[in-house]
Amino acid sequence: MWMLALAMAAVGAVLPAAAATPAAARAAVDTIPVGDNPLGVTVSPLGHRVYVADAGDDSVSVIDRSSNAVIATIPVGDSPAGVAVGGLGTLLYVTNQGSDSVSVISTITNAVIATIHVGGTPRGVAVGGLGTRLYVVNAGSDTVSVINTITNSVVTTIPAADGPGAPAASPTENRLYVVHGGSNTLSVINTDTYAVIRTVPVGASPGGLAVSPDGKSVYVTSQSDDTVTAIAT
Repeated sequence: MWMLALAMAAVGAVLPAAAATPAAARAAVDTIPVGDNPLGVTVSPLGHRVYVADAGDDSVSVIDRSSNAVIATIPVGDSPAGVAVGGLGTLLYVTNQGSDSVSVISTITNAVIATIHVGGTPRGVAVGGLGTRLYVVNAGSDTVSVINTITNSVVTTIPAADGPGAPAASPTENRLYVVHGGSNTLSVINTDTYAVIRTVPVGASPGGLAVSPDGKSVYVTSQSDDTVTAIAT
């Protein structure tokens, strides 16, 4: 029987996953054609729009949730990957792996309003600082670019460990979390000083990352271990 282990980093416990949901309850309700090689996806704060980065088409598909139909296709940079919504839903940020940039899109006009140059091969992206900061993980240069979303400019670049991947900003504290596939670790960054204040070992090949709504726990998936590491912040 397939089970997901929770590797509790704070207490060292391993727990089985909950019982599986019946197949009928989790059946797909629709299939929406988008662009070539879709990667990143995000939903607007009010839930009426879905944005998909189409890496093969250098575009973003905008989906209306009420109809599950693509209502706009927005050209962006080369090989878009990560997407994040900011500005209370009025702005969309897209990382462009091939052009080392971030496209800033107005969700009102569905047009690119700014392009910000960052480090090499930007992928993961997260909004923090009550929407005033954007954190971009540059996989090709092992750095994190910190962007002021008011001026659309890079304010600092944080050195990262080998193979930085998914980022996540704490909703309650001045903390940014970044996983590193090259060292199987999680970096904890103080977003006031931009310094790495803690490094936590996680499972092999960490991929996904999420912070609990209260900011007290961080969860990291480990692809090679078939586990999730739960970390008390």
